[in-house]
Amino acid sequence: MHERMLNKKIIPTEDEIKNVIGEKSAEFIEIIIKSFAKAFEISMELRFPYGKEYGWGYKISAKSKHLFDLFFENGSISVLMQISKIKTEKELEKYDQLSEEGKKYWNERYPCGKNGGGWIDYRITNEKHLKDVALFLSIKMNKEIEFTG
Repeated sequence: MHERMLNKKIIPTEDEIKNVIGEKSAEFIEIIIKSFAKAFEISMELRFPYGKEYGWGYKISAKSKHLFDLFFENGSISVLMQISKIKTEKELEKYDQLSEEGKKYWNERYPCGKNGGGWIDYRITNEKHLKDVALFLSIKMNKEIEFTG
C-alpha cells in the first residue's frame, strides 16, 4: 500500500492533499467528481473511515447511497468500492473492456457476502486506471459512466 495521510488528529486542507497526491492525481479527482456530477446528484465528505490503515479520503455519495471512497496517497489516489458479482450480459461486456490490470483487480477483490461480489481498492496513477474505475463504477451503478476531462 502506498503511503496515505494517516494522522487522524490533523484534518488536511485541499492544498495539503494536493501536495501529497500530486497535480495529476488532483486532476483525476476533478475528472471523477465532474463526471459523477453529470450522472448523479453527488455529495463529497472528507473523512477518516475504517481505522488507521486507510487514512483521509472523500466519501462520494449519491443522495444517501454510498458510492465509493477516494483515498489520498503519496503520488496517487485510490478508489475503494464494493461491487456485486457480474451477472448480466451488459456487465460482462463492461468487464471485457477492462485492462488486464483491471481484470486482475476484479479477480483479487476482497470477498464480501455470499453473492460473489467484493471490495476493490484500485490505485489510480494513469488514464488507463481511470478508465477501469469508470467501468467498475458503471457495473456497480448500472449506468454509463465515463471519466472525461
